[in-house]
Amino acid sequence: MNSTLHSRLSAVVGAAALIAGGAIIAAPAAQASGSDCAGYLAASPAPNRANDLNSVGCLVGGTNLPLAKTVCEHVQNDGAQVRADRAANACKLA
Repeated sequence: MNSTLHSRLSAVVGAAALIAGGAIIAAPAAQASGSDCAGYLAASPAPNRANDLNSVGCLVGGTNLPLAKTVCEHVQNDGAQVRADRAANACKLA
């Protein structure tokens, strides 16, 4: 695994852990599905098909926390290598 990919994965996993922890503390009753977001990415042409990083981004984007959309877009764009316009559209659906 090259250094750049390893750094990106570490950043994405760290951000997801922080957001997930905040979601549990801030809104334990909130239920985020992200299924529309994941469906949008699954229907996208390759290489933007759904994968684990996309799922994490969609889940985070669906939490409705203050920075959820920004983190979702960062995970999709920088982590999962989804085009910026597709990442923004997917995160709006979350």
